[in-house]
Amino acid sequence: VSFGVAFLIAGLVFLGLLSQWLAWRVKLPAILFLLVLGILLGPILGWLRPDKIFGLLLFPTISLGVAIILFEGALSLRLSELRGLGTVIQRLLSLGVFSTWAIISVATHWLTHFAWPMAILFGAVTVVSGPTVITPILRSARPNAKIAKVLHWESILIDPIGALLSVIVFEALVANSAATASLGAAGLSFLRIVSVGVTLGVAGGFTLGWILRRRVVPDYLHPLLVLASVLMIFALADALAKDSGLLAVTLIGMVLANMRDIPLDNILDFKESLSILLISLLFIVLAARLNLTEIRAVLGPGLGLLVAIQVLSQPIKVAFASWGSELNWRERVLVAWIAPRGIVAAATAAVLGQTLQAVHYPHAALFVPLTFAVIIASVLLPSLTARPLARLLHVDEKEPQSILIISANPVAQAIAKALEQAGFACLLLDNDFAQIRTARAAGINTFYAHPVSVQADRYLDLLDFGYMLGLAEDHALNIIASMRYKPEFGLDHVFILTDESAIAGRDRQQVAAPYRGRYLFGGDATYVRLSQLLDNGWQIHTTLLSESFSWEAYQEKHRSGFLPLFVITGEHILRVMLAGESIVPASGDRILALIAPSAA
Repeated sequence: VSFGVAFLIAGLVFLGLLSQWLAWRVKLPAILFLLVLGILLGPILGWLRPDKIFGLLLFPTISLGVAIILFEGALSLRLSELRGLGTVIQRLLSLGVFSTWAIISVATHWLTHFAWPMAILFGAVTVVSGPTVITPILRSARPNAKIAKVLHWESILIDPIGALLSVIVFEALVANSAATASLGAAGLSFLRIVSVGVTLGVAGGFTLGWILRRRVVPDYLHPLLVLASVLMIFALADALAKDSGLLAVTLIGMVLANMRDIPLDNILDFKESLSILLISLLFIVLAARLNLTEIRAVLGPGLGLLVAIQVLSQPIKVAFASWGSELNWRERVLVAWIAPRGIVAAATAAVLGQTLQAVHYPHAALFVPLTFAVIIASVLLPSLTARPLARLLHVDEKEPQSILIISANPVAQAIAKALEQAGFACLLLDNDFAQIRTARAAGINTFYAHPVSVQADRYLDLLDFGYMLGLAEDHALNIIASMRYKPEFGLDHVFILTDESAIAGRDRQQVAAPYRGRYLFGGDATYVRLSQLLDNGWQIHTTLLSESFSWEAYQEKHRSGFLPLFVITGEHILRVMLAGESIVPASGDRILALIAPSAA
């Protein structure tokens, strides 16, 4: 503190960055490191005292930060995606939310002796999960694709739903607490808060969307326009009806997310970076405000709530959601076990808890510490145990097996069909809608976007993918895609078709090895050659080798024409045939190869 407040703020930003980086390196949610850092700097060492340093600006600033975080979360709630999800995910977001809310509320009332209204509010705050805590756990645990999909999409969509539920419950609680005349007066106060939040949120969202769609403001000002508008509407709503601002900004995000032809890419990029910064600062500052006495007071109830969540709430929620679904009992157990609470719970609790203390609500001082105790325990438990449990239940992926294929051209479609028949999920990534439409008609999974677009970066889930095949006709696109996805899959799992410059060996034109994937198939396997072979009647066949039909016998049988593409080992591991390398398949392996009509 002797260096000044400016140095302190700069130090917090830097420490937040280090926490985010460390979390990325060890594949754990950043929230753990941020909370530990805040508790260390605040209650333990006493170096960071937010109330003393920031004074009256602390909670207005926190409120504005929470507003931005909730708005950014609401931008992910697209109703079209909600309708298109599977039955399990839809039930998790409906029956699951309400069953979890009810069980946590009852458990909170019994374990902490909170009054029923505050226990119900605590239950609403802690129903949320969040992709920032789920994604690192999934990367570490590596569950199968069904489990990963359910948890990933639930975490994306439940944050805005939970935030909206928390705001409505909180507004009802405050309205009831502030109104002393009668129940009618309390109801009118609640209606005023909700009406102001809904009116300003919906009107502000549509107005902002109209301005963005009409390009009234130049593109480079769009992020600043949205930020200023969200903060202004939040402040205006709170001025007209206190505590209506959170509802307003959540609805602004939902409205913008579901309007058509709104240029949101730059806004989402800006808001995502800003949210990471705000989340880092908020967690450190809020954890630093905790009191060691209060922390010790909530440790027992916090652990009790964790047991209630893991033993009662989650199994019941998953049972409701997965009834009659394709999930087997092992998969349901792991889905129920992974139940971390994240950023929205902590940020929402911080602002709501301050207001509860301001109105002298019983036990209000324990609201925030209890939330943080549940967050830490619920993140730490699955982070340490999900991987061993997945292995014990035999629902883990030994190695990512799905294949990302660049382009949806005929060559890519033929290879994708053969790989899917062999048991490998494939996804064709292309921005040519005509080819995407043809692939979809053939029953192949597709993603309509340029391989290095903002759309692909934001919405393409690579969790289950272990390979990239660059099969585009445009060699430059394969090179760009390999550079983009090499950090995701590793150099040994990124492959592209060769081109004429590589065949000729001209160093002036040939792309250096560190900047491209490994060349697929034979040394002359260009897109043109593969396309010509398919046009001439060559087909991809899968053949199982055995003791009586060895690799040598296979070569002898197809000596009139074949091009080996892949080898699938007896352990169902994919091996790509590469230019300049030879693989000797063994008995029990399967060969995928292009076979000439005369050799079929």
